[in-house]
Amino acid sequence: MSSYSAPRVFTAVLLITILLSTLIINPVYAATLKLSIANPIGDGIETFQISPDDQYVVYIADHEADDIFELYSVPITGGTPTKLNTPLGPTADVRRFEISANSQWVIYTADIEHDDVLELFSVAIDGTRPSTKLNPPLLPTNSSVGGQISPDSNRVIYTSDHANPGARELYSIPIEGGIATKLNGPLVAGGTVSGSQISPDSSTVVYRADQETDSKFELYRVPLTGGTPAKLNGPVIDGGEVFGNFQITPDSTSVIYQADQDTVDITEIYRAPLTGGPAVKLNAPLVALGDVGNYRISPDSSAVVYQADQDTSGIQELYVVPLNGGPVTKLNQPFAANNDVLSGFEISPDSSTVVYRADQDTDEKHELYAVPLTGGPVTKLNGPLIGSGDVSRLEISSDSQSVIYYADQDIDEVQELYTVPLIGGPATKLNQPLVAGREVRSYRISPDSSAVIYSADQDTNDVQELYRVPIAGGVATKLNGDITIGGNVGFYRISSDSNWVVYGADQDTNDVFELYVADDDTATVGFANTSISIKENAGPVTIPIVLDLPSFTPVTVEYTVSGGTATSGDDYTLTDGQLAIPPGQNGGTLIIPIVEDNQIEDDETVEITLSNPTNATLENDTFTLTIEDAIGNAVYMPLIIR
Repeated sequence: MSSYSAPRVFTAVLLITILLSTLIINPVYAATLKLSIANPIGDGIETFQISPDDQYVVYIADHEADDIFELYSVPITGGTPTKLNTPLGPTADVRRFEISANSQWVIYTADIEHDDVLELFSVAIDGTRPSTKLNPPLLPTNSSVGGQISPDSNRVIYTSDHANPGARELYSIPIEGGIATKLNGPLVAGGTVSGSQISPDSSTVVYRADQETDSKFELYRVPLTGGTPAKLNGPVIDGGEVFGNFQITPDSTSVIYQADQDTVDITEIYRAPLTGGPAVKLNAPLVALGDVGNYRISPDSSAVVYQADQDTSGIQELYVVPLNGGPVTKLNQPFAANNDVLSGFEISPDSSTVVYRADQDTDEKHELYAVPLTGGPVTKLNGPLIGSGDVSRLEISSDSQSVIYYADQDIDEVQELYTVPLIGGPATKLNQPLVAGREVRSYRISPDSSAVIYSADQDTNDVQELYRVPIAGGVATKLNGDITIGGNVGFYRISSDSNWVVYGADQDTNDVFELYVADDDTATVGFANTSISIKENAGPVTIPIVLDLPSFTPVTVEYTVSGGTATSGDDYTLTDGQLAIPPGQNGGTLIIPIVEDNQIEDDETVEITLSNPTNATLENDTFTLTIEDAIGNAVYMPLIIR
């Protein structure tokens, strides 16, 4: 008979439950910093982007007048925002913007001269160079101008009907302004350019236009700086056209396009070389009434994966074909009647694997599968689904190791977040336990594949907050600050170096969205090198203490000067102490005065040891300074905090 009484058992269980709930429900909090300026009148932030070099955040907000949205940039580590746009009229707005790949330029559209007639401008991201209008003068009857920056950051392409109202044509211009060059050929009456894309190597523009026959859209290529356009597609049957979802391959050799080129209303997929040559049909012959749907190009440009009811009308399946054409391989397993592959499939960044959703095993139960890009055994990735559960979204990590998916796997109609190895294995839930009515709303994988950022009303029903969790699972860190009553976290982005999460939220004032940056990584403090040598007569030695990124919280670390063969007071005069680095600072310094005694002696050493950091962890915490008995110069020794 057990010696434990029922009350004792109940008490123990209660204590364990409280402890576990503390560990699971209460997240670690990150340090946050507001980036945008006060917004006492308007609604606040409308949209934002992080520059590719992770130095700036560019955003649109109505800071100065309600519903008059303007363009600002601010350092990602905080500072005073700079207005980028040219002065606006009482009804004007900045509508959209794009940051160049080299992080030096921003292009934006605004209706500055005529209401709802958008024009195109470029401006330096830090505001040191004023806005330059890129398009020619427009009339109130002209249509909007769009813009796209070339990957090399040198030029911008845009469309405008300034030369012929109602007929949009394609132009290229240097990003800093200058003379615009028309890219398209002469348009037939009623013709217009409808869609364009710059090749990854910035050499070529592919555009879609009914250039030769009104309402028959075809595909053309032209050098980015201008030249003679050339048609890419093969002959298009009367009533057919090239559709707008064309893509240039990552290696800039080809364009993949869809068209009812051979049979009206039957969509098929083709590849055309950018250097010229005949277009090749990629799909196998289609069953009567069959169509090619969604498609993806492999990152290594070796293959195209496409979805089609190729073999059975109305049954969508998944196929792969070499980029240059050849045998087509079905990727999914055989289906029962009425089953389908869904459109949201992905190819892993290393081009090894295709991950797709399908009701492959049970009709109307959408599950997650992985298959080699070249075909082979199919692996189910998700865990067992509750009776009516489904996988509704997937994403593959940039290191091609993990798949993150979104599913009501455990509780019907409650969307949660899971991670599973790309090669298959046990799935792990990433979010903390959710009560009835709560769910994960969105997620992003960090670029370095270390973590998943997600939004959920995890702690308070109907209050969306932001969390970071290791990609393999673990304790979640809440990224946002305390949310005011009625507030929520809205949109968010992760910096390309994965160090920062920038988010918009009405965190401080309900219905006024402001911009914040969160840093949830614990700083690391330590010596960059384990030893240096200096000459005895070098004078004071300065040891910089630097942060690889400024911290939002104060960092302190204690240092002890001891050990070695040098004698305090006789050879040096630094004593033990603590170094403090205020929030937002890049670092501080230690100075070690060296005593020259004019005696011939052996080299002597000083040891410095770091300990007891706050808001940081230690790395390379011991450093040795060697004092040589000879004439020399001071050496600077960096101490790095990350």
